This record gives sequence, structure tokens and C-alpha cells, in this order.
Amino acid sequence: MAAKRAILCVALIFALILSTLVPNVKAWEKADFEIFDLVDELEKSEGKDTNFYNWLKLKPSATQAEVSKAYRKLSIQLHPDKNKQDANAEERFARLGKVAAILRNSATRERYNHFYKNGVPRWRGTGYYYARFRPGVGGVIAFVMVVVAGMQYLAKWINFYQEKRKIIQFVQDARSNLNVSVPKGYGAPTLGRSYLELGHRTFRCEIKSDHYIIIHTDKPDEEPVHLNTEWVMPPRPVDLYLIKWPLGVINKVLGRNDSTEKEYDDDNDTDSGNNDNEQSKGKDVSKKAQVGKKKKSKTESQNVTGTKVGGRRRAVKK
Repeated sequence: MAAKRAILCVALIFALILSTLVPNVKAWEKADFEIFDLVDELEKSEGKDTNFYNWLKLKPSATQAEVSKAYRKLSIQLHPDKNKQDANAEERFARLGKVAAILRNSATRERYNHFYKNGVPRWRGTGYYYARFRPGVGGVIAFVMVVVAGMQYLAKWINFYQEKRKIIQFVQDARSNLNVSVPKGYGAPTLGRSYLELGHRTFRCEIKSDHYIIIHTDKPDEEPVHLNTEWVMPPRPVDLYLIKWPLGVINKVLGRNDSTEKEYDDDNDTDSGNNDNEQSKGKDVSKKAQVGKKKKSKTESQNVTGTKVGGRRRAVKK
């Protein structure tokens, strides 16, 4: 459990550091995104190595007059009226106008030259969304809280399944320790009293079903521990701190008890009423068995349930 908490803390710290670095990421301008789109569209339409300059048959050092001249010459060739058979003629002609507009403007041309020399960034998808939503302190805090809540919810589900697997493992280990003489024609016993080794200690236990086991403690005054996979409740969103903390503050301000816990208990009582009844019955039966055990003769045999091969369950006496 300590190792799991350490891993969770490291993951949370990493997410927090990553969130603090988000505002420092380069925020591309709208013109940059237009350049990115045109570069992709041009390479897809005219060829992979096509750029603004070689498409217009210009050098990067071309003047504004040379750009305008090259644009007029290529626009005549790509005009939709002269390329009626080309389904993409209008798109190519419109793209040519956008490219020429970027090269005619000194500011946008400077930005294109930067990407022309250094390459278009491949991670611009992150910058694209960041340019449309630039979170402030509140946004970063909200993002971190959502990430933490999600990781907490995931950890709760992992603990839920591990708890159920642990109970099933206890049942399997206790069954492997059943050492009862079974007559020929009967399978190995599956239910009954056994013992369970936990760490360096040995505990008496009783297997009730494939998913239910009762473990007796060393002290006779303590109640036995009932473990049943059906009693392990799955996590709910209301258990997350992101929801419990605001509700706790509201209830504290209003001067009332935590209604979330009450609702949770009520839901558990309603949804798992049968399981609670079974658990209480199991405890009552366990108590009666302990009291009756003192009254029984010491020579009385112990009942253990076995499985008859090809038949029904029967009680097999030791």
C-alpha cells in the first residue's frame, strides 16, 4: 500500500509540473496557423517538397514586384475557367491567392521565412488549442484538480478490484489447507473450517462460499472478520475529494451534518440490504456456533462439505 501511495504521489507531482509548464509553451498566432495549414495543403496538392517559393518559381530573396509578377503569371495558368476539367481548380486558385498575400505582407512573410528555414513544428496541434484557450491561474488550478480527481478515481477502482481478488485468494489458500479424510468417490472438500497463514501468523477460518470467508482472530473476545466480495462497494464519483470537499464546506457553513455520508449509507442499506442481512446472519450463526461448541462433546465429529463425483453435495463426517 505504501508503494502505491508513493507512485500516486509521484504521478501527481509530475502532472502538477506539467500543468505549470503549459503557460510557457509557445503560443502561435492566427497567422502562424494559417501558414501551417497552407504548408500542409500545398504539399498534399503539389508534392511533398513544394513550398511557397518554388511553387511560384521564386527565390527566397525575391522582391515584392517579383512576387506580384509570379502570382499573376501562375494565376492565369490555374484560373478555374481554363481548368474546368480539374475538380480542384478553384481550391488551387484560392490557395494561390493566400500564398501570394502572405508573401506580399512583410510581417507574415517574415514568419513564413522563419518556418521555411527552421521547419514547420510537428507539435503545433497543442499550440493550436492553446492559442484558442490560454488558461490563467484559475484554469491551471481547475485542470490540476480534474487530473487529481481522475487519478484518485482510478486508484479507487484499482483498490476495489484488488480487494476482491484478495478475498478470493484467501478462499483459495484456505481451501488448499483443508486436510480432511474424504471417502472414495468424493471430491476434495470446498467448504468448511480450515486455517489461513497471513505473514508469519496462522488464523482459524471458515469457508462459506467461493467468495465468502470468515477469519477468526487470536483473541476470543474479538468478533471474527467476515470477508465477502459482494460486500466490497465500488467507488462512486461522490467519494472523490473534488466533490466531497465543496460539499463538506457547504455543510459546515450551513451547520448541518455531512449529507453525502448519510446518503451513501442509505444507498448502501437499500442496495445491499440482502447482503447486510446475510452478513448479520453469518455473525449470529458464528456466535451460536462458538457457544454451541462448548456444549458439544469433544468426541463429536466435525462436518465438512465435500463434492460427490457425478452427484450432489453431501455432508461428509470426519
